[in-house]
Amino acid sequence: MDILDRKVRDEIENSINSIGFELMEIECSPNSNGLKIVTFIDHLDGVTLDDCVKASKLIEPILDNENEEGAYQLEVSSPGLNRKLITKEHFDRFIGKTVKIKLKEKIDNRKNYKGELLTRHGNEIEVMVDNIKSTIDIDSIDICRIVPKFK
Repeated sequence: MDILDRKVRDEIENSINSIGFELMEIECSPNSNGLKIVTFIDHLDGVTLDDCVKASKLIEPILDNENEEGAYQLEVSSPGLNRKLITKEHFDRFIGKTVKIKLKEKIDNRKNYKGELLTRHGNEIEVMVDNIKSTIDIDSIDICRIVPKFK
């Protein structure tokens, strides 16, 4: 995540916002062809393949300006069905959904939770796990994902 400069991240975010999308996350990892950059975008109405192509066309010139060697592989994607919840607004939007949470460190001898996201107050969320309400500080969460329901 620290591979991309903050200025570049801000420029990408501004470009994505300018076409009405939210920049959810940028994942960077070195690979044999240089740098793999996966950019996740979101919109309340969902994200189509055409949206990803449009975003990619905005992001590529920014990366080309910063990376003179051009050794990168860009992917633009929607967050998917098992999307990460990162911001407080994400938690608010998905109240009532089943989430899977992995904490950075154990709390009460437990690191993993799976249950219904009940509410968010300030920097804490409440999750119903095995008929017990658990309060979790958002800063203690390593990763939180929606658990998709299939019919």
